[in-house]
Amino acid sequence: MIELIILGFLSYNHPFTLYDIKKGMERSTEYFASTSQGAIHPALVKLEKNGYVTSKEEVKNNRTKKLYRITDAGRERFSMLMRQDFGPDKYKSTQLLKMFFFNELTKNERLESINTHIKNFRDMHQDLVTIREEVNLRLEENGLSLESCKPAKYENDALEFGLAYTSFAIKWFEDYFIRIEEES
Repeated sequence: MIELIILGFLSYNHPFTLYDIKKGMERSTEYFASTSQGAIHPALVKLEKNGYVTSKEEVKNNRTKKLYRITDAGRERFSMLMRQDFGPDKYKSTQLLKMFFFNELTKNERLESINTHIKNFRDMHQDLVTIREEVNLRLEENGLSLESCKPAKYENDALEFGLAYTSFAIKWFEDYFIRIEEES
């Protein structure tokens, strides 16, 4: 999965530093693809070794930065990965795991756990709203729109799914909170 993400970012035709990729992931793919931030550098080294990316060191303001670019072979690899079936998604949630064993908690502990989960989903939802606003502002500043910029359109589709999903999860857990509250 990390290979797909890195090649995807680099496919935008401008160089990225390791830091740029990390920040890009934090503001986008981290919400739906579980990858370790510590896996980025080893993955870049492997991608470069396999000829999918190249790197060039550049000194700017007395700081050396390593810029990565996708190669033609990297574009072919990215295209192949995009067409590959990764199988069905498996939903993983520590909260659902805790719920599975809720019988071990008191009613108040269950309610506190659910409230914490609702707060986390509200925070995630707000993060996604902020990201959408930032993207729309950046597009507007560049005289673009979602319709005229295909990458932004499809990124926005994933963002809209995230917003719908977090809205659903918040509502579901709020209803679940009420059900647990009404338990005797």
